[in-house]
Amino acid sequence: MKLMIDGVFYNKEIIDFENILKDIVGILGEESRVVSLEFPEVAMIMENTYYHRTGFSLDKELADDETISDENRDEIVDKIKNLFPEGTIVYGLKCEVI
Repeated sequence: MKLMIDGVFYNKEIIDFENILKDIVGILGEESRVVSLEFPEVAMIMENTYYHRTGFSLDKELADDETISDENRDEIVDKIKNLFPEGTIVYGLKCEVI
């Protein structure tokens, strides 16, 4: 089994996504694996405002006897959300055991 984390975020300003990603790996552990990354790029225009989208998909192999409760997954999601600057639009953030 794997723990899969998938997120997409929008910001008005370009963010330091590389450091945020390092912190996410710190939460999940060094054995986590990057499946895909989307560094900041202009992705949405609303009226006169540009939004930069960032995204990632990471997974981590779980030991046969390792379990992740719903509460643990919710904690991981909250920790990741808190890494992003105030005003970040969380378009999607999933944490699942697959």
